[in-house]
Amino acid sequence: MKQSRAVNEPRIPDARPRWIAVLLAAAAYWAVNLGLFGQGTPHLLDDTWEYAVAAEHLLAGDGFVTRVIHPPLWGLADSALRVPLLIHGPLLPVLFAPALALAGPGVVDQVAWLAAAFAVITAVLVYRLAARHFGQAAGVAAALLYTLSPLTLEAVHHDVALTAGAAFLAASLLALFPGEDLLGPREPHAFLAGLLLGAGYLVRPEFLLLVVLLPFAVPARAWTAVFGFTLVALPWWVHHALAAGTPWFSLSSYLVIGYHGGYPDLTVLRDFDLPPSAWPAALRDALPELPAKWAQTLPRALKRALLAPWGPAGALAALGFLAALFSRPHRRLAAWGLGTALIPVAVMTLTIYDERYLSPFMPIWCTAAAAGAAALAARLPAWVRAPRVWITLLALLALPPAAAAWIAAGRDAPAARSALDAERAALADRADRTKDAGVRVQPMFSDTPDFAAWTTGRSVVWLTREEYSALPPCVNAGAAAGRPCRAGQEHVRFHP
Repeated sequence: MKQSRAVNEPRIPDARPRWIAVLLAAAAYWAVNLGLFGQGTPHLLDDTWEYAVAAEHLLAGDGFVTRVIHPPLWGLADSALRVPLLIHGPLLPVLFAPALALAGPGVVDQVAWLAAAFAVITAVLVYRLAARHFGQAAGVAAALLYTLSPLTLEAVHHDVALTAGAAFLAASLLALFPGEDLLGPREPHAFLAGLLLGAGYLVRPEFLLLVVLLPFAVPARAWTAVFGFTLVALPWWVHHALAAGTPWFSLSSYLVIGYHGGYPDLTVLRDFDLPPSAWPAALRDALPELPAKWAQTLPRALKRALLAPWGPAGALAALGFLAALFSRPHRRLAAWGLGTALIPVAVMTLTIYDERYLSPFMPIWCTAAAAGAAALAARLPAWVRAPRVWITLLALLALPPAAAAWIAAGRDAPAARSALDAERAALADRADRTKDAGVRVQPMFSDTPDFAAWTTGRSVVWLTREEYSALPPCVNAGAAAGRPCRAGQEHVRFHP
């Protein structure tokens, strides 16, 4: 009975607003990291710059378009060399737009603060989710694991979409699995959960796969949840259908045939001969060769999943999943969480085993690891079962990888700031000086297209130096069908 009470007793609400302490602690953590230590400088290759480009077009009344041109979308460019936004969701540009209008372009360099705000929200939501189901101590542990995870640090520093996705997933989990109060089980909020997951889909396209799992979370209200998701996602599906011919098209899906065979690395995203209309046939042609790729990527994807949110905590997450699956009150949450956790594993297997795909799903891992730690502590000697003892031990295990990530980020921060300054100076003479006159100019070509497009105000085609050299020369303003032509050096910016 003592073991059961150790796990389940905190379903009774605690009058003390502990979530406020979690919020303040997480906020202080990121304030020190970003403010005192000066970390979080964007990298030249971060997606941040394209979010800003898309936001700039929204402010100009252009709609969801971008000047960052991936070669497969070259054929979709309009007379102003803008292409539909088909690789990122619309929500972050919408959030960037008022910040740009109020604070100016310099605010983009400080986007890590927005990512940190989402990380703080996620920590609070993860605390509440774990506390309602596994106890107040587990809630504190889950928030601690999420905040200290090196994956979270990387996401805050370099991609706000990852922490935003985590916040929406954690909020939807609370809506789907609200736990119990003194009056008994709370009713799930299916429609709200659908809305939240729909908002998450507008940040992370892989959230679309969660629609399939909704009926298993709320069987009696599945259509209500799906309707909420569809209500949010439908305008974006219409945008994609009009732009690419397919409501669920995403340029990121090209990575399914990337990193293998004829498309090493990211070359599949730089192929002028692979427009959206050619994508289904290209996928069919590549299918016989893809199992060989998956045989290589699946073990690596599983390894990354088993080591999240950091090393040993992965074993705690596995223990937490097992313990919850064998506990009737938590079985549905555990099963749905396990199904959700398979999504990033599948994405890493099908595309590339990049651990960043795990970041939006970290609320699942951190809740499971906290539940596993609580279950393990309940079976240890009495002095370890005290929450402050086992949480302290867990924190001591989490601190070394967190400190290593801090040190690495701190070591890289000065170089990142210098790189931004040097790149801005190098691009100064390539800025669009004809924008106000409405004159179409020659596009730029760069291996850092997002930053170049944001800094110069010009349309930039993403190519490497070698790929650019293979373009036909601009003779009498002519070019080969379906691709731009090679112009002067004033239109390029490449790096070693």
